[in-house]
Amino acid sequence: MPKPTETGYVVALSNFTGGIGGRDLLIHAGHIYRADDPAVAKWPHAFGPIEVHESRPRVEQATAAPGEKRGA
Repeated sequence: MPKPTETGYVVALSNFTGGIGGRDLLIHAGHIYRADDPAVAKWPHAFGPIEVHESRPRVEQATAAPGEKRGA
């Protein structure tokens, strides 16, 4: 099974069809599936981890939230 991201989801790597439980499924490349989906379990090689790209840098929170301690 592909390694799921922290969210527990994976992405289909290509388009394909297959059957599970007497149903025909059409899997589309780029569609996101839960890592525990039966299609992912049956065809793990057809799914991969989701890559997240950000166009802006993350900004650290400058002050403590209520009840949060800051500093070392």
